[in-house]
Amino acid sequence: MEISKRDLLRINHGFGGNLRSGSSLDFALDKQDDTKLGLYKKLAYLVRAILVDHPFSDGNKRTAMFISFAFAEENKKQVDRELLLHQIISIAKKNIDNIRNIEWRLKNAIR
Repeated sequence: MEISKRDLLRINHGFGGNLRSGSSLDFALDKQDDTKLGLYKKLAYLVRAILVDHPFSDGNKRTAMFISFAFAEENKKQVDRELLLHQIISIAKKNIDNIRNIEWRLKNAIR
């Protein structure tokens, strides 16, 4: 997925947030260039950075949802909106940080 830190900041700013800490976003964005990783795993790193590490002052879940929809559109995938929303909230509330678990959750909601 072609996304920059600047894009993420712009998206989140639209939801009323501001960057508090960018280190986890930097790590997740570096993973986007790793050719050994699959598409869903790359998305999982971004989602984890946003939902678990809370880099923004507000709008973390909405930003993760937006990124997930953009991923689905870019890759011509169908989204089960209710399931995706459930997964986003679940990951955030339970602080799920296991990449494989997050990847599995995203694959079930985005096909």
